Parts: sequence; structure tokens; C-alpha cells
Amino acid sequence: MANVRQLVTVGLVGLFAVPAVAEEGVEGRVQEFFLGDGAPPQQRGEVQLGTGLEWTRQEGETRFEVPVLGEYGISDRIQLEAQVALTTPEDPRGLDTAEAGIGLALINDKRRGFTLSLGMDLEATRDIRDDRFRPGFEPYLLAYQDVGPVGLNVQLKAEELPGVRGLESELHPDFAAGAVLALGPLRPMVEAGWRDEDGTSTLLLSPGLMAHPMKSLEFGVAVPWRLHAGGERDVGVMGMLIWQGGGA
Repeated sequence: MANVRQLVTVGLVGLFAVPAVAEEGVEGRVQEFFLGDGAPPQQRGEVQLGTGLEWTRQEGETRFEVPVLGEYGISDRIQLEAQVALTTPEDPRGLDTAEAGIGLALINDKRRGFTLSLGMDLEATRDIRDDRFRPGFEPYLLAYQDVGPVGLNVQLKAEELPGVRGLESELHPDFAAGAVLALGPLRPMVEAGWRDEDGTSTLLLSPGLMAHPMKSLEFGVAVPWRLHAGGERDVGVMGMLIWQGGGA
């Protein structure tokens, strides 16, 4: 009889332990990509903070931006997110964009290494024509898959800017795909994308390298090459620093 009780106890523990493991979710080979957003959400109670520097030269004009982002996991499937893009002190605008939103992982299967997420961001974007902030929203769909030491990430996003103050409504699509390889603490990666930048259709190709010296910290740099619809080409540099902590 004692053996039967032991078997029942072990069976009940196993029954409740399996869902707990499944809920941990996919972590990903890196926390963030340069051109696209990472699909795996933060785990429950987990906080991610990040910043960096983006330098671009377009149409003979040099621009610097400092992105600052934060994410918080409400559960292993739902996260809150916020981001601002600051300009350097030489640029009197100070702030280019500000956005806040929520993401939901429809699938977050750690065993298969697969995540499918969707979400919505509300944003305020500085319009280049009148230098005023313009409200908008940005739905997105993200997918991530682990294939051995390689992580594959795909982003489908569309920025919708409704018509205001005589300006027509605008739709800015944004597609990005990336692959990252885990080689110990190093994460070489390559990304490609297509997006509408200030009304110009642009193709992007960006090799990069991330370092993951400890579980809570990663940093890296990428060199995005841009090919605009008119045939113009330019190159930029992107740096990123990510800290992650907390969790249930």
C-alpha cells in the first residue's frame, strides 16, 4: 500500500511539474535584434532595460539617435513595452519618437524552441515636414525559431499615421529577418530588412556581433547598409547594451 501511495504522489508531482516547465518559454540566443524586435517575451516578473547609439548618413545628412527601451513580463506570455528615441545634444529636437504597447505570445514553446507573438504599440512620431509630434499606432507580428545553435527571427510590422493638421494618413511597412549563431559568449548575426524610411523605400543588410558575457548582460554592434529606391546607398553603425533581471 505504501508503494502505491508513493507512485500516486510521484505521478501527481510529475503532472503538475510538466506545465510549470512548459510555461518557462523560449529565451532566445539574444535578447534583441538590431533591425527587428525579438519575438520571445519576457518571463513573468522579468525586466529588460536597454540603450544604444544609432549613427546614419542619409542624403548627405548625419543623424544620431539614442534609443532607450524597457520591457516587463506580466506573465510568461504577456509583456508591457516602452521605448523612446532621443537625439544627441547637437540636435535641438531632443526626442524623435515615443511609444508604449503590449505584446502577447500566442505560442511560447520552449521544447520546440518556437515563439509566435503579436502586439500593438501606440506612438508619437515627430513629423519631418512640420517638426510636430504625430500620433500613430503600430501592430506587429513576430516569430522566432531555435535550430540547434542558430536562432531565426522574423518581424512583420506596419506603422499607421492617421491624417492630422492637413497631413494625409500614411502607412509605413517594416519587414525584418535575422539569424544569430551562439558561439559561447559570442553571437555573430546577420539581418535583412525592408522598410519605409521618411517616405523612401529602403532595403537593409546588417552584419553584427553580440557578446553575452553573463546571463543578465549583452552588448554588441552592427553595420547596416542601406539601398534606397532611387539608387542611393549609405552605411551606418548601431550599438546596443541590454540588461535583464528579475523573474519569478
